This record gives sequence, structure tokens and C-alpha cells, in this order.
Amino acid sequence: MTQFYGPAHRRSHTPVSRGLLAAAFVAGSLVAAVVPASAASPVGAAPMPVPVPAPATASAPVSTASFRHSGLKTVTYEVGNAIDNFVFLSAGAGAVTGGLFLTAFNTLQSWTVYTTNDYFWERYWPRDTSQDAGKSFDARQSFWRTTFKYMTGKPIVASIKIAALYAYTGSAATALVYGTAATAGASVIFFVNNLAWDFYDQYVAPRVGDEPVKTPPPLG
Repeated sequence: MTQFYGPAHRRSHTPVSRGLLAAAFVAGSLVAAVVPASAASPVGAAPMPVPVPAPATASAPVSTASFRHSGLKTVTYEVGNAIDNFVFLSAGAGAVTGGLFLTAFNTLQSWTVYTTNDYFWERYWPRDTSQDAGKSFDARQSFWRTTFKYMTGKPIVASIKIAALYAYTGSAATALVYGTAATAGASVIFFVNNLAWDFYDQYVAPRVGDEPVKTPPPLG
């Protein structure tokens, strides 16, 4: 027994054992590469979960505010606002000259407040441009943004307007009646002007920028 299981016998089987271990390792590696992970799971066990990429989060609206753009919006607004002020303020002042003076003053103060107010809104609460140019105009977003702009800017303009009319006429009743009437007319112009500009910025301007430039045909 000592001779059968002696050192010589162990040395004679050592290469064979190593070969069997190497073959088993290679076979196991091949099986692991071919058989999917779900098949290698125990019977009845739930398959391994497949990682799902996290959905992309929507980026915050990017501000494109500029005093130049807000100033252009003020230009179109003041055209109608000046006419509205001239009609009601002239009636309140009782003379065309008084109406011209009050209209010029209120146009200047309205221009300053409107431009500044619009710039800060576009700077700190920019319009959501996540929708592409193929979608329809977002009138709801435009209406609410215009409403908030109106609430922060129009009370200042209206207060200065009524105060200026009172200073000119000396009558609180006249200033309140005609100043309020002029403010009501200007409010309609304000909403129409802002909705029109939002429509242009959101729906028209992107299409104008995407139009291909047509080159003239060669002469001759």
C-alpha cells in the first residue's frame, strides 16, 4: 500500500490532474460566454434586471433677453399707446396742447417702464422654447406671461399717468376718469402687442431663419 500510494505514484498523476483542471477551466469559460445570464440563473429564480438608462431631463429655458428686442416691442406698443393717450388726455386736459404735452410725457415714462419690465421678464423667466417649430403657437403660455408682465408694469405706468393728469388739471375726478379710460385702452393694446410678438418670436422667426438662401442664377 505504501508503494502504491507513494510519491512516485503521485508524481505520475500530477500532469494528468493539471490537464484535467485546465480543460475544465476552458470548457467553463466557453459555456459562460455562450449561455446567456438568464439561462445560467437557477430554476424559478427571477432573471437578472437589465439596467435602463435614466430619461433625459428637460433643460431649463435659455434666456435670450436683450434691451434691443424689448425696445422693438416697445416701439410697436407705443404707436397705439400714444394715439390712445392723446385722445383721452386731450379730453381730460380740455385742450389739444395739454393733450400733446401729457402724451409726450406719458410716452416717455411708459417707454422706460415697458422696456425695463419686459427685459427683466425675458431675462429671469424666459419663454419655454422646448417645442419645435413644427408645433402650433402656445397661446396659453403667451397669455399668462403677458398677464404677469402687465401686473408688474402697468400699475406703475397708470399711477404716473393719473398723477400727471391731476397735476396738470388740478381735478382728482378728471384725472381718475380720463386716466383710467386711457389705461383701459392701453391695456388692450398691451395684450395684443405682446401676443403678436410672442407669436412672431415662437412661430415665425424660427421658420424665417431655417429658410434656405436662394442664389440668383448666373448671368448669361
